[in-house]
Amino acid sequence: MFKKERTYYFILGGLIFIYVLAQILRPKPLNWTESYSSEDKIPYGGYLMHALLPAAFPDDEISLNQSPIFEYSDSTNPQKNWIFINKSFGIDRWETDILLSQVEQGASVFIAARTFEQAFKDSLDIGTYLNNPLLAGGSMLDEDTARVNFTNPRLKEKSGFPYYRSTTETYFFKVDSTLKVTSLGVNDEGNPNFIRVQFGEGELFLHSNPTLFTNYFVRDESGADYALKALSYLPERETIWDEYYKDVRLAGGSVVRYVVSEEHLSWAWFISLSGVLLFMVFRAKRKQRIIPTIETPKNSSIEFARTIGSLYLEKGDHKLIADKKIRFFFDYIRSNLGLDTSEIDDELKHDIALRSGIEEIEIQGLFDLIDKISGQHDLTQKELKLLTERIDQFYNQSQR
Repeated sequence: MFKKERTYYFILGGLIFIYVLAQILRPKPLNWTESYSSEDKIPYGGYLMHALLPAAFPDDEISLNQSPIFEYSDSTNPQKNWIFINKSFGIDRWETDILLSQVEQGASVFIAARTFEQAFKDSLDIGTYLNNPLLAGGSMLDEDTARVNFTNPRLKEKSGFPYYRSTTETYFFKVDSTLKVTSLGVNDEGNPNFIRVQFGEGELFLHSNPTLFTNYFVRDESGADYALKALSYLPERETIWDEYYKDVRLAGGSVVRYVVSEEHLSWAWFISLSGVLLFMVFRAKRKQRIIPTIETPKNSSIEFARTIGSLYLEKGDHKLIADKKIRFFFDYIRSNLGLDTSEIDDELKHDIALRSGIEEIEIQGLFDLIDKISGQHDLTQKELKLLTERIDQFYNQSQR
């Protein structure tokens, strides 16, 4: 009986081995994910575009941004180039204010995206439209080649730059009328797909067809020529290529994703899995596990509350409790809002209001109360209660 079962196990193990081997040796399917990352060599990656940047800015530093804008922005030297390329571009209100402030002070920002979202979209009242041929009763195969071009005669090609129609059908249909907007490029129907927005001392360059800057198109001479001409509007100076505001960043930290993306590591991964499975089939034994004794969980929070309560009753020191609450409040600001509390000034209070979503006048009132209590040697129970209520109100209203 045992020999018969062992034969079945060998057959099962052999089938698993053949399946794993077939998966490893089969041709790797082409990945059409729109990553736009400088590390990806897939069709819609940004490896070639990033590699061409030294040709566009030969004498200038080129760096990668892998942090939020508020960590990378430089208020002392804002005159830099920023390049954002992704299928969509959306940053929150606080990040939008920082980016536009950099532009006002002289930064030049190039953004290629099909859609603009959140606060950035509202700030510029910008809108893009996808002219999908299927919605008009046409076919994606009908006259599949479309041509885009620049409006500048020095950059313009007589016959235009050819692309697949599906990659050029998104265009701008509105931008804030109070801003100075210039059309820099159009699709084959004359709709603007590349615009410049004058903003303070700097400029925003917005492009509605981000795939034109990916490996699939930049690999050709015509595509590389178009991409470099589009970037030629940026002045020659320090240039920052963004890697943080990309969809691929959400999965970038996965260890399994990296392992299966590397050929030799994927072999080791699948062989290890098959080995573990075979070990479980041949060596695992059905044994009754020892049922552990489960002790009644202790409510340590009650013990802690009793200890603190005893300390309070014994000393009756309202000032000591208030100082601890103030210390925990500043720790909350550092941990949850990411702000440095070593220097309490108006700028810090303004930043706290922005990140917490609470009115600045309320933040000012809370800090005035903290300053008053911090300067006192003794504290009444009423004053401690007021401080506790104001700090708890801040915690409840904070958006982070």
